[in-house]
Amino acid sequence: MEANKKQEIDDYTRTKVPENKTVPGIKIAAIIVGIGVTLPTFYVGGEVAQAIGLSKSLWVFILVNLVLGILCGITAIIGNRTRLSTYMLLHFSFGKKGTLFVNCLIGITLLGWYAVTVEVFGEALTDSFKHLLGINVPISISIIGGSILMTITAIFGFKIVERFSVLTVPLLIVFLIYVLYSTIESQSLESILNINGNASLSITEAISAIVGLTILTPVLMPDFSRFARTDKDSLISVLALVIGFPIILLAGAIPSLMTGEIDIMKIMISLSLTIPAFIILVFSTWTTNTSNLYSTQLTLSTIFRKQKIATLGIIASAIGTLIAVIGLATHFIDLLSILSVLIPPISAIFIADFFFIKKQKYDLNDFDTLPDFGISAIISWILSCVVAYLANYNYINLTSISFFDSFIVAFIAYLVLKRILK
Repeated sequence: MEANKKQEIDDYTRTKVPENKTVPGIKIAAIIVGIGVTLPTFYVGGEVAQAIGLSKSLWVFILVNLVLGILCGITAIIGNRTRLSTYMLLHFSFGKKGTLFVNCLIGITLLGWYAVTVEVFGEALTDSFKHLLGINVPISISIIGGSILMTITAIFGFKIVERFSVLTVPLLIVFLIYVLYSTIESQSLESILNINGNASLSITEAISAIVGLTILTPVLMPDFSRFARTDKDSLISVLALVIGFPIILLAGAIPSLMTGEIDIMKIMISLSLTIPAFIILVFSTWTTNTSNLYSTQLTLSTIFRKQKIATLGIIASAIGTLIAVIGLATHFIDLLSILSVLIPPISAIFIADFFFIKKQKYDLNDFDTLPDFGISAIISWILSCVVAYLANYNYINLTSISFFDSFIVAFIAYLVLKRILK
C-alpha cells in the first residue's frame, strides 16, 4: 500500500499508470489546448498571416497541424498501450545510459522554455497592472509570483494539471471567441480573407514557423496519453492539436490583420479588450508553463532517480525563475531553437522501435537486461541531427521542412541499422 502511494505521489514516472488512474480523452485534450493558448502561438499566427495573407495562412494552419496530429496520434497510442512516459520509453531504443543524455537535452530545452515563458509573463503582467490599475509592480515580483503559481499546479502531478486545464480552457475559449467576434464584426470574413500578405515570409518559412510551435509535441505526447483509458481516448486527445491549434492561430491572425499589430496584448488593448487580454495572459501562460514544468520534472526524475518528483519540480522552477529574474532567459531563445530541432527525430526512433522492432512489446521486466547504449538509435539520431542542420541552412533539400527531413532520415536509418547491427 505504501509503495502504491509513493508511486502516485511521483506520478508513475518510472512505472506504468494503473488502469484505475486513467481519464477520458477529452480531459487530456483540454491540457493540450491549454498548452496551445499562449502568447507565442498568437504571435506566430499574426506574423504568418501578415506575411502570406489569411487565406493561405488558413491552409498552412490546418495542414501542418493535421500532419503533426498524425504523428502525435501514433506516439499517443504508444503511450496509451505501454502506460509509460516518454522518458521510460526511450530506454528501449536508446539504452539505459544513452537515454540519460537524451533526457538531459530534453530537460534543458523544457526548462529553458519555462524560463523564457515566465519572463515574458512577468513583463506582460507588470504592464497589465500598470495599464489597468495604475500600479507599478516590479517585473521580478511578477515573475516570482507567476512562477510560484505554476510550480504549485505542476508538482502535484497529472491529476492537478488535468483538473486545472478543465477549469481554465473553457474560459479561455469563450474569451477567444469573443475576441474574434469583436474584431470581425465590422468587416465580412470574405474581405478579411482577401487581405494580401506583405511577403516577408515564404510559404516554406511560414510552415516552418508553425511547425516550430508544436515541434516537441510528438515526443512528449506519451506523457499525457499514458493516462488515456483507451486508444480511442488517446486519439481524441490529439484532436486538440488538429482542431484546437488552427483556431488558436486564427485568434492571433485575424486581429493582427485587422490592426496591423502582431503583439496580441497590444491588439486587444487597442480594441478596448483589456480585461479579456489580462485573463488570457494569466490563464494561458499559467496553463502552458505548468505543462512545461510538469514535463521537465518527469525528465529529471529519470536522471535523478532518488529524488521525489515534487522536489525536482521545485528545484527546476527555482533555477528557471532565477534565470528569468536576472534577465537571461530571452538570450536562450536561439540556443533553444537549435535544441528544439534536434529533439523531434527522437519520436521517429521510438515509433520505429515500438511498432517495427519490438512489435509493440515493451516489458518493464526486461528493463535490467537493456543495453547501456542503443547504438542504432544514437547513430540514427546523430545522422538526423546533421540532416536537420543542413536542411535548416538550405544545404540540402528533401521536403523543404527540416523537421520532416530529419524525421524521415531518423526513421529509415534506425530500421536499417537495427538489421545491420543485430
